[in-house]
Amino acid sequence: MEYSEIKAFLNDTPQYGETTGVGRAGKLLELLGNPDKNLKIIHIAGTNGKGSVCSYIDDILKKSGYKTGLFTSPHLVTIRERIQVDGELISREDFTQYFNKVYETARANNLKLAYFDFFFGAAMLYFDKCKVDYVVLETGLGGSLDATNAVHNPLCCVITTISLEHTAILGDTIKKIAEQKAGIIKQGVPVVYADDNEASGVIEDIAHSKNSYCYGVSPQQYQIIKNFNGCIDFSLHNEYYINNERVRLKDIIELLSDSGTAKESFNNCLRLATPAIYQVENVSIAITVCRLLKHLYHIDIKDSAIVDSAGSHIWQGRMEKLTDNIYVDGAHNPQGIQSFVNSVNGMYADSTDKAALLFSVVSDKNFEQMISILCGCKVFARIAITVTGGIRHLDKEYISAAFKRHTDIEVEVYDSAKEAVLALKNEPMVFCTGSLYLVADIRKVLE
Repeated sequence: MEYSEIKAFLNDTPQYGETTGVGRAGKLLELLGNPDKNLKIIHIAGTNGKGSVCSYIDDILKKSGYKTGLFTSPHLVTIRERIQVDGELISREDFTQYFNKVYETARANNLKLAYFDFFFGAAMLYFDKCKVDYVVLETGLGGSLDATNAVHNPLCCVITTISLEHTAILGDTIKKIAEQKAGIIKQGVPVVYADDNEASGVIEDIAHSKNSYCYGVSPQQYQIIKNFNGCIDFSLHNEYYINNERVRLKDIIELLSDSGTAKESFNNCLRLATPAIYQVENVSIAITVCRLLKHLYHIDIKDSAIVDSAGSHIWQGRMEKLTDNIYVDGAHNPQGIQSFVNSVNGMYADSTDKAALLFSVVSDKNFEQMISILCGCKVFARIAITVTGGIRHLDKEYISAAFKRHTDIEVEVYDSAKEAVLALKNEPMVFCTGSLYLVADIRKVLE
């Protein structure tokens, strides 16, 4: 198939198959010659933050001089975003080649693959061909039954914050979902996890049952020092990283253009190049993972790479500044929305200025609770909504009615992201959230 034909084929391919993803993917990898056995893999699961943690780990490794493969989902604009080597999207030619290899192998062996399986198989072949030093691999949905869990013997497993999502598939409690996510833990493989709720005990029990070293990154280990000018200064102190021992002030000054600010604010702290408070946890997890890898496997993780990555790297769609007055954030569940609101409040902590909110959500999300949290944010003086998500869209009248139950602010309704952005373009600041589909729509408008 040609590239355009592949995209059309994927659009008609079910997201989930009739059997477990891990079962299909395991068979697929075997038929492809087990390319994963040639790869050094860091495997990441979780509900919120796993894409960001993947991105930071990938960036730190890359800035330490290693060739990296990054596999994430979903994509925002192009399907090729899911497969990257050294920060570069897989080319159309390479994607076409490796997709067709997967497709033909599956067809010849009567193996029925789901949407995600094709990307996973193509990624494993591509990373093997590129001879990457390390692969950062994000799960799709869940953990134990996820296609990515078919890989053999990763170097490390990582589990980010867990909250209620996809409850019909993963379970209706934090503990049940944690069991699914922790299913990526392999015998004797070390685990780093977000130690911030009742999921921690489940993760620890499963890790111990598999003789896997387990280390939690808790909120007590990091502290926000200052939130200003779209950046956050924070400290991280744990077994694997202590700011005042690992980071030299001169390194920071060399990396930042604003050296005067660095002298003032970087004594024993890191700067995060985003106002997203939740990224403090995510980058702390990523740093801990990289330092653990250095400790266990003698990987040369450079301190300057950690400083540089925190201070410059931005994961798309996560409190990302697209223009001087437009931020986008892909938060799409109540916990994510609360983290988004915390970040907005942090930006406006010392200001009486107001901002506009643009919101959209798909039908299978807990939109009532998400909207309730958003309406508790006093920064928003103007609220606009639109429709996104294609066949998964939620009618804008439902969204509007939910806002009216929680706020007296007049809700503006627009038929498209383009129409909404044009209407809000003169606002001092516009924050857009509720769905990664909305983020993608806005990026397309602003291209």
